[in-house]
Amino acid sequence: MDSVLGLQLGSVAALNAAFAWLVGSWLARRWLSASGTPRANAEALLRSGDIAAAALGVLGTGAMLWASAAVMGGVSLKEAKDVVWQMLTMTSIGRAGYISFFALNLVLVIRALRSTAPWREWTVLAALGLFAFVRASMGHAGENGYWTLPFTAEVIHLTAMGAWTGLVAVSAWKAVHAHAGLPDLNRMAGYLGSMSATAIAAVAAVFVTGLFNAWTRVGTIENLFDNSLYTTALLMKVGLVGLALILGGYNKFIGLALARDSVRGLESVKFALKIESIVLLAVLFAAAVLTSQQPPAAI
Repeated sequence: MDSVLGLQLGSVAALNAAFAWLVGSWLARRWLSASGTPRANAEALLRSGDIAAAALGVLGTGAMLWASAAVMGGVSLKEAKDVVWQMLTMTSIGRAGYISFFALNLVLVIRALRSTAPWREWTVLAALGLFAFVRASMGHAGENGYWTLPFTAEVIHLTAMGAWTGLVAVSAWKAVHAHAGLPDLNRMAGYLGSMSATAIAAVAAVFVTGLFNAWTRVGTIENLFDNSLYTTALLMKVGLVGLALILGGYNKFIGLALARDSVRGLESVKFALKIESIVLLAVLFAAAVLTSQQPPAAI
């Protein structure tokens, strides 16, 4: 793997992960409050992770634009610095890049503020929606314009995948805790129930839009097994999503019941969520590979 492709894949994977965390954190705040956690406590719990994710997204955007300039100019990373400005001002990818840069910086500033005012959450939601829109325009779905079915499907797919991955990751590493005592178990069980229902809706959207994207970009069954990097990454992504569904199914049908009864049961749910989050991060990397390659139907 050359340095340009490495930076391209790494930056897109970082962007995917940052967006997922921020979407998941936004949703987690809703369900923590609904389950009885004071808003100030939820903010204190999630704030540091949000700042780190937003900062990663800002850095990832800069790295992605640098790699994109090298790809478009057919030059090395060192030489690409001379064409970055031209790309930013004269190409759709460049314009989308600095809009996404603005959106993530806005989220970073808002999450750095020590406030629980409601307007902050709606501003963050608007910024994340703007990011999803321009991020979709930078991939294969944006090649035929914004007001098309493939583009709409891509925006929904990115958002749903982010919501699923983000909710699992935020729940596994930040939101779910297992302090002794029945009130905490009740609150955590309520939160996990809401999280699980949201994740199921996100999975359904991922499934439908993923099938549509595969159909439009792969084209035929023969293309699916052509041993290209694109189809290899797609099959790996499908396999990883299947594994994540198994882990999520365990928590839905077995783990949640255990979590309502004991701290040990809640810890088992948290462990399964951690494994699922790692699997889903691998899915995001596979998605970054798909973004960097031409699909069979376009060749």
